[in-house]
Amino acid sequence: MKRLRSLALLTAMLASFAFVTAAAAAPPTSRGAGVGALLRGLINVNVGDITIEDITLTDVVDVTNVLNNNQIRVLTDLINNSPIASNNSNLLNDLLRDANLINGNQIVVGVLGGTFFVLDRIP
Repeated sequence: MKRLRSLALLTAMLASFAFVTAAAAAPPTSRGAGVGALLRGLINVNVGDITIEDITLTDVVDVTNVLNNNQIRVLTDLINNSPIASNNSNLLNDLLRDANLINGNQIVVGVLGGTFFVLDRIP
C-alpha cells in the first residue's frame, strides 16, 4: 500500500511538473511569473555567486497575492520534494533574512534575472 501511495505521489508530481513547465513557456509579466519558470530559476541559481550588497528591496517581489492557491500549492510541493530547490530556497531565505530584505514569515520560491520571488509561508 505504501509503495502504491509513493507511486501515486510521484505520478502526480511528474504530471504537475509537466503542466507547470508547459505553462511557464511565456516569459514573466507584471501579472506574475509562471510557476515553472520560478521553479527552474530556483533550481538553476548559483547561490554562491549572489552577493547581498547587490540586492535591494526592489529585487524582491512578493507573489503571494499574484499566484492562485493551486499555483502556490503546486510550487511549494515541488520545492519541498526537490532537494536542490529546497536547499537553494533555504540558503536564499537565510541570506535575505539576514539582510532584512524578507521577514521570517516569507520564503523564496523563485529567482529570475536577479529578482527574488517570495511567498508568505503557508501555516
